[in-house]
Amino acid sequence: MPQCPHEASCRLFPLFSMGGTLAVWKTNYCCSDFTRCARYQRNLREAWVPDNLLPNGMLLKKVAK
Repeated sequence: MPQCPHEASCRLFPLFSMGGTLAVWKTNYCCSDFTRCARYQRNLREAWVPDNLLPNGMLLKKVAK
């Protein structure tokens, strides 16, 4: 299966490429059925994609510093 055509512009893809548990996102979405990724779907509609939107549609909580 081809990789997501939006991986170059995806703000989360570099994090998913780091390996470890984050790589699970890459395996399940970016390199698999990327059409079910919420980020991909928003890109197709030319809708705003929040930086913290996960592929499953959930928002990643920002960590307080």
